[in-house]
Amino acid sequence: MKYRALSLVIILWFVTCSIFLFMNMPFIYTSVVHILNVQHDIKMSSGKISDNYLLIIRYLQSFFISDMQTTLPINNVVRIHFRDVRGLILLNNLFMVVMTPIVIKILIILKKNHFLWLLKSALRQIYGCSVFLFVFALIDFNDAFIFFHKILFRNNDWIFNSKKEPIIILFPDQYFMIGFVFVFIFVTVFYLILFRFINRSTQ
Repeated sequence: MKYRALSLVIILWFVTCSIFLFMNMPFIYTSVVHILNVQHDIKMSSGKISDNYLLIIRYLQSFFISDMQTTLPINNVVRIHFRDVRGLILLNNLFMVVMTPIVIKILIILKKNHFLWLLKSALRQIYGCSVFLFVFALIDFNDAFIFFHKILFRNNDWIFNSKKEPIIILFPDQYFMIGFVFVFIFVTVFYLILFRFINRSTQ
């Protein structure tokens, strides 16, 4: 049971690292904006869209920026929702930072004591469950996305009207779908690297 719990923590650590990487790769966002021609929908240049995105990402990841700054008009609904999102992102990054040395130390101890092989079965099970959830969510991403919001947010402030809250145009659904796929791909890469490390350490 303890190895299954440890495997779950490791997979969650992979997820948090992947989310952090995705948010800090702005070229993915600018590519999506260019492909979908978002600048035409929001009547804003690509440069200004990129600037707004960076301002928002900086706000979401900083403990020291108290108010979100954009060149787009934002009302109280937008502020509340992005404040809630910020709390989740900060929690994600905090978990990543705290767990990184802990997970690495645990893996080193297991390797030293020749117990790494005990993780293999549990890791397969946890990763297998994540594959199932990924495929299930991808089949109907729109409903999964809504379900995800209903679980994480206790209000309806995430439901934006593009006329009242034009900032929603900056974040098309396709961007979040790409982010979802990106996270899964990177979790898979991390999983395969760890599995190879375990195999080589137990030979």
